[in-house]
Amino acid sequence: MFFNNVFYGLLTWLPNYLFIVHGFNIATLGGASFIIFFSGFVGELVGGWISDEWRARGGRPNQVYRTMFAFAALFTTASIFAVGYMKSPIPVVALLSVALFFLRWCGMYGAIPAILATRDRAGFLCGCMNLGGNIAGITVPIIVGFIVQITGSYFLAMMFFAGAGIAAPDLFERDRLQPQAAGSPQDSGHPPAPTS
Repeated sequence: MFFNNVFYGLLTWLPNYLFIVHGFNIATLGGASFIIFFSGFVGELVGGWISDEWRARGGRPNQVYRTMFAFAALFTTASIFAVGYMKSPIPVVALLSVALFFLRWCGMYGAIPAILATRDRAGFLCGCMNLGGNIAGITVPIIVGFIVQITGSYFLAMMFFAGAGIAAPDLFERDRLQPQAAGSPQDSGHPPAPTS
């Protein structure tokens, strides 16, 4: 779950980045963090509403989610890439707010188990997805710490986040979302009958 690489990386290292690189004090750091992550909250609601409306008007799950995740990855990656070159704090906060707004569209990954799996397997698939996301939460702060320690700069850390944003839709593109119909061999738990 590459989008979790970006989210957990920003969640753990963003305050330090704003403090060291852009000289934010405690007051401005708190306000900026609120703006950035509140944008993510709004983005998750807006993304969910758009996907529901699209599907209600006849959009196929595969089309809706693949398009929205690709769109979110594009804007997230471009915003974070631009942050690496910004010197002024106001554009940095604005770009990170845009990044979080679109990044949190990926919260819709939680809808995928109900589409891909049958009722008796949806919980397990959801657990596996969350396991992958939490592994990112453990490893990414360590990786970013090594990058900053070795280079003495946050620039390559931002490029690492941008690279994760590019990779986010790549794995998703490998599989199509095909809902399992009730009564199908996958639903019954039995293998499909051999064909001659």
